[in-house]
Amino acid sequence: MFFGLNTAVKGLLASQRSLYITNHNIDNANTKGYSRQQGSQRATSPFELPGVGFLGTGTEIYDIKRVRDSFVDFKYWNENAPMGEWEVKKNILTEIEKLMGEPSDSSFRKYLDDFYTSLDEMSKDASDDSYRKPVRENALAFTKHINETAIRLENMMKETEKAMEIKVKNINNLATQIGSLNRQIYSAEINGQQANDLRDRRELLVDELSKIVNVRVDESSEGKYTVSVSGISIVDHTTVNKVKFDKNSEEKVFWENGSPMNLKSGELKGLIDLYNGDGKDNNYRGIPYYINKLNSFAKGFATKFNEQHRMGYGLDGTTNGIDFFKFDSDNPAATITLDNKIMEDLKNIAAASKSPGDAEDNNNLLAIIKLREDKEFFTGDDSQGTPDDFIKSILSSLAVDSLQSKRIYGTQELIQQNAELKRKSISGVSEEEEMADMVRFQHVYVASARMITTMDTIIETTINRLGLVGR
Repeated sequence: MFFGLNTAVKGLLASQRSLYITNHNIDNANTKGYSRQQGSQRATSPFELPGVGFLGTGTEIYDIKRVRDSFVDFKYWNENAPMGEWEVKKNILTEIEKLMGEPSDSSFRKYLDDFYTSLDEMSKDASDDSYRKPVRENALAFTKHINETAIRLENMMKETEKAMEIKVKNINNLATQIGSLNRQIYSAEINGQQANDLRDRRELLVDELSKIVNVRVDESSEGKYTVSVSGISIVDHTTVNKVKFDKNSEEKVFWENGSPMNLKSGELKGLIDLYNGDGKDNNYRGIPYYINKLNSFAKGFATKFNEQHRMGYGLDGTTNGIDFFKFDSDNPAATITLDNKIMEDLKNIAAASKSPGDAEDNNNLLAIIKLREDKEFFTGDDSQGTPDDFIKSILSSLAVDSLQSKRIYGTQELIQQNAELKRKSISGVSEEEEMADMVRFQHVYVASARMITTMDTIIETTINRLGLVGR
């Protein structure tokens, strides 16, 4: 008698649960990392009527699953690390370009031009202090620009070191959270059902980790979840293998057991390359490369300029052998400035080539000016030629490195965006689709409710009205 009523109730409950799932999807349409969920529905076991056949007993929601493609996740994580690496390199190289200031009124070339222009003006009348003073002021401006650039590059090294330390802490924090979620998910899924929302939270953490270091994810049939970096497990189900940072080592990052991490890509790899990259032996040209270049320029320029300056005489005729620049040989770019005697007295600028420093004698000054065109001013292995050639070589290397980082990052970003769009097309929540499902499930719910009303009427008639005739 109540067979049909039970069938209708099952339909009512199934449509009700489908509405709950739809409601959950709509609520999380803007939740980062959320995967759309679907109820798995099937017909319940039929009832056999002898001589008639099998009579259906209704429907049920037997499982709730995430709509997720593991291959798309693998591709996303695989491409996320290179994008993170080149994003870091692009950003820092762009900052170095800003420091160099080319082309602008605060560039090396501009300060160098101003300095030599003042020397040219002084050659017109080397005895006049009004011509000598601009030489000192422009030389000071030039050296201060070198000082400031060197100090900012050193600060950038410190910031990069701090960023590496923070990234290592983030890695350990994310790995710990993933391990904790593994424990929760494993406990929740003992009965065979999937903990969908917990899995979404775990995959979101892997997304973050995959941008910092190159990761690979594996999940066994028993539900054991492993995250590895370059073949070594950082999360082995509930066990976490932490990472440590050592700023005094070349590798910088190590596993807990002391073995170095062989990073292939990721933000941390980009930071390490920028911090260690001296450009030697085909190494990456990072911040140390540009610091070394700036030091080589400052030291080479000051040394060559001083050699010629010491050959001349000042206005008092007793200043032969005085340096124009001074610097600390351990850190020339950050310390280069004018010699104290030049700062104290403008007469000590050695313009004359003979003693006693005749006011009309500017031959040594002309020789100093001519040095700018000397193709052997710098004779290093990889930077030769005039001061302008040396600066051009630094700027061209920086331009090539920066352009390379921007191009590779742009390519990786495009690949990543395609993977993200593919992901969203599969797992993302479409409000239009959910609204259509809501209407569909609502209609089924109403139809099931009406069926219950109909069955109730049938039962009432059967119990209360049949058999009244003849009483």
